[in-house]
Amino acid sequence: MPALSDHAHQELLDKARLQVHGVKISDEALNVIGAGTIVKEGPVRQDGKPRPASLILPNGLNLPLISPVPDTPYALDLVDQKLVITENGKHKYKDLVFEKRPLFYSGHTSDGTPMQGIVSIVSEGCAGTGSAPGCVLQAKGEGCLFCNFYTRSKTSRSKSARHIAETVKAAFDEGAAWRVNFNGGILGGRREIDFYIEDLHAIFETLGRTDLLSSVCLAAPTDLSQIDRLKDAGFTDIAMNLEIWDKNIFKSVCPGKERLTGYDAWVKALEHGAKVFGKGHVCTNFVTGIEPMKTTLEGIEQLASVGVLSFPAVFQPTPGTPFEGHRCPTPEWNLDLHERTTDILIRHGFKLEHAINTHAVTNTLFQDVWRVVDGLLPYFERLKMTG
Repeated sequence: MPALSDHAHQELLDKARLQVHGVKISDEALNVIGAGTIVKEGPVRQDGKPRPASLILPNGLNLPLISPVPDTPYALDLVDQKLVITENGKHKYKDLVFEKRPLFYSGHTSDGTPMQGIVSIVSEGCAGTGSAPGCVLQAKGEGCLFCNFYTRSKTSRSKSARHIAETVKAAFDEGAAWRVNFNGGILGGRREIDFYIEDLHAIFETLGRTDLLSSVCLAAPTDLSQIDRLKDAGFTDIAMNLEIWDKNIFKSVCPGKERLTGYDAWVKALEHGAKVFGKGHVCTNFVTGIEPMKTTLEGIEQLASVGVLSFPAVFQPTPGTPFEGHRCPTPEWNLDLHERTTDILIRHGFKLEHAINTHAVTNTLFQDVWRVVDGLLPYFERLKMTG
């Protein structure tokens, strides 16, 4: 991978700092932003009000607005009637742009059901939805220690296939989305696989086409024929999130996944997925910072050699989980890992489109590094030209 310019590295490091520490939003700024009305809201709420999902920094980088750590130096304030980001009280960024709220969020299905909550625009034109409302692992006390997914175990659907299909069509018609992603928990008897296939076929029928990018994220099945079945159903990409590369740490942090599938079988499922879906069309998530960087990079390298793309996620200790109160590694640590990840993936012949289409999220650090390398951010192109 070409070396990043000092300017580009600094801008990426600044984003890493903002992402690791998070950004406080003042009440005055929150009222002006209009999250949930004109600006796309995220899952995080502040005093009962929705926070914006993300913002576009002046350099073109998309910053997810997660819950800030208590001592974050960063704040989003209203200063002289303008929204600015400050660091320890000093201006750092102005001219902020927020993602517009999709129009279909205010729409309704044919039977009058509100579309909001059925499908959401995750990022980069991705209509994301989940048909599996619960997780049997969490219900049994075997959930991944970093996860606060629903602790109920249901086998009934939370959203009908028709509702999902109609909402996806509205997103496509608006131009807010051009691909779909399915995600959710693990249901008894692995019924979520049936739901995902049913929903995808309903979308095909409603859109009147089958040639769309469609990814599905699920726990690796022990029956590898289920992976073939998803491919035959029309999915173009698949994700099976191993989360941790060190086998012993995996057993401790993901006890339910170890019992349900097992570490070795999970890796085999990823390898099988690469054979069935093709190189670059299967990925796995790593919650980075729980294990040493060297270990994570070894996993990324080994999986890349068999056609599996790894997706490093910045560790965000979530309230209500056993990791609540833990700290994410430093921004410098995170950017170093993401730069090394991008280098590994490029060396093994992967393309940025693989890193986008296999996953719902497209505003991670390693994807940003890739965009800089590929010359897709005009701001960084100007820096390269001017030195």
